Amino acid sequence: MEKTKKPSSRDVAREAGVSQATVSYVLNNVPGVKIKEETREAVLAAARKLNYYPNEIARSMRLKKAMSIGVVSDKDLSNFRLMKILEGIKDALLPKNYSITLCFDKQNGPIEQAESVRYYRSNRIEGIIFVYAELREEDYRYLHEHKVPFVVINSHQNQSLSNQVQNDMEQALITALLSLKNAGKEEVAFLGLQDRSPLDRRFRGYLKALAACGLPAEERLCMRAPGKAEEIEEYLEAYYAEHQRLPAAILCESAGIGFRLLRFAARKGVTVPEQLSVIAIGSSRFSTLSYPALSTIENPLYEMGYTGCQLLFNLIEGKPAQSIITLEWRFVPRESS
Repeated sequence: MEKTKKPSSRDVAREAGVSQATVSYVLNNVPGVKIKEETREAVLAAARKLNYYPNEIARSMRLKKAMSIGVVSDKDLSNFRLMKILEGIKDALLPKNYSITLCFDKQNGPIEQAESVRYYRSNRIEGIIFVYAELREEDYRYLHEHKVPFVVINSHQNQSLSNQVQNDMEQALITALLSLKNAGKEEVAFLGLQDRSPLDRRFRGYLKALAACGLPAEERLCMRAPGKAEEIEEYLEAYYAEHQRLPAAILCESAGIGFRLLRFAARKGVTVPEQLSVIAIGSSRFSTLSYPALSTIENPLYEMGYTGCQLLFNLIEGKPAQSIITLEWRFVPRESS
């Protein structure tokens, strides 16, 4: 079988009626070169028609750039939150024709031995984004001392450390609790698991929001269940047997716990939101599919990925960069509240 000839930049130039140099300027987003919008569109249309894609390896060698950034995470690729952040990173990379290189680091040893750092040294990536990956202070020192461009996203690091994109849920919690208060639900409980140190800030945020909204904080409203999330309904059975009812409103530590609470309420014949309002902290692809649809306080995952990638490019290009960027969570009311 005869091998099909791949289209070249010369073919694209002929189709668009421009020079090869113009094709290169457009497809490589070369800064400082002014191209008319109609010319740019003609080149892009010709590339699409001919199914032409630039040779990334040749281009990176020509530009002396890796044209890729590394991403390190402790999360599995099936994790919904990681994938939303990666979506934001990908969209920030598109205008610059960069790609993502996933690095599978294990932060047990020195960071200089990590795959991501070795890739940077060998010019396979131009910078590193750590997503849900814990960095030690000595790791920070090494990256700064060796001038490795890096950004840390949503890893709950020491707030004094630089190059971070973090989030703040305080105002969103207040907004959510005020919506319950305005609906006449002044008894707002917190349902979560004991010994969940990474999520303790959610409980602390709940207590702060109660105080800000002038709502009571009572011991019986602090529903901290032992065991795992899968056992939350056993805890609810015991709570219901003791108190003969559920609080008027419950703020759940996670969307998963929120779904289990909705199922428990349905089994007990408790109507939502008439007898029980439910709000969960955290995002889930299933929030709109539950019955009733689950109200949530959502982390700006996509925005954190997009903003973190922009921050990394500023560091790579030597531009002034904000040391720590904080993005706000948002309250998304649905049928359950």
